[in-house]
Amino acid sequence: MDKITVILNEGPNTMRSWNGLRLTGGLLDVNLQAEVVLFDESVFCAKKSQNPPEDLKGLNLSQKLSELIKLGVKVLVCGSCCQARGVKSEELVDGAQICCLTDVANAIKTSRQTLVF
Repeated sequence: MDKITVILNEGPNTMRSWNGLRLTGGLLDVNLQAEVVLFDESVFCAKKSQNPPEDLKGLNLSQKLSELIKLGVKVLVCGSCCQARGVKSEELVDGAQICCLTDVANAIKTSRQTLVF
């Protein structure tokens, strides 16, 4: 099965990250394997206990990531980006994996395409 890697750079307060995760779900719908990489501010997308305002509850990206992980999506979270922002591994949703750049390079190398949001 072909794999697509989706790289996110923006935090959970943007539609750009939300759309990247929505597309990831769509990739699964057309029988593609998907892997998500979280860089920069997007590491906060994987932070547990997000509590968006009531009118934005549908944009809870940690919940969306948890759903994708349950569907078999591998979620890699940049360790250096987490360290720079004071985010600890135990604060991340279950199944999200702290990674290094070699892990990201391998994800890209084994993908048919890489999409960056």
